[in-house]
Amino acid sequence: MLSTNVWLAPKPSRAERKIPRKSNNHFVGELTFGEELGQGQTLGFESKLEHDIALMAIYHAGVVDVREQVKVVYKSAKGTYLAHYFDYVSTEKHGRRTAIVVKPSYVSSGYEFQDLVARVAAAAIPSVVDRVVVATERVLDPVRFSRVEQFHSCRFAQPEFDTHLSQAVGRLEPGSSIRDFLGKVGLGPEGFHAVIRMIRFSMIEAMEPGILKFSSFIQRPQIFA
Repeated sequence: MLSTNVWLAPKPSRAERKIPRKSNNHFVGELTFGEELGQGQTLGFESKLEHDIALMAIYHAGVVDVREQVKVVYKSAKGTYLAHYFDYVSTEKHGRRTAIVVKPSYVSSGYEFQDLVARVAAAAIPSVVDRVVVATERVLDPVRFSRVEQFHSCRFAQPEFDTHLSQAVGRLEPGSSIRDFLGKVGLGPEGFHAVIRMIRFSMIEAMEPGILKFSSFIQRPQIFA
């Protein structure tokens, strides 16, 4: 985490096609992410499902960046070359790029859609991305998504708390709750969001899934030989 007292406006969307600002039939908008690292990045979406899948991608372990509306040119069934825009492309810290095609399950099961994805994947791999996946509402596990939403709501850095806790993590004892840890290091409830950011970046491990509470048990990361 980067601690800074200087607020920087989010970087603009990197979409390779224009996303409508409003729609009569869809939930459209923008979100920002990455503020805990110093400056936010704007990302657009065109449905509630796209919004939720974006959050799942952003906060997936190992992912360092997510871009929206990434262009690839593919050959259609009629032999013509057309442009397709991946809803998202996530990049992991080791470099793997994953294109994410977001569609409701009732659409994703259709032959025409599956044929399109196969053609687009053939054109995109490996020059644009390393793999292509389809994400439907079925990947939105409620327990995991509740944690993701919590990470997102706590993404804004608090330099004094972030620094204090990062220096005090060695004092975290086995079997401690978040409340116990904050009390031991001289912070009260105001340090709660900083603990969640530490869990987000694997500086602390939560011992249970779902929404984090003051009563949630935490531990130092476990290192296996």
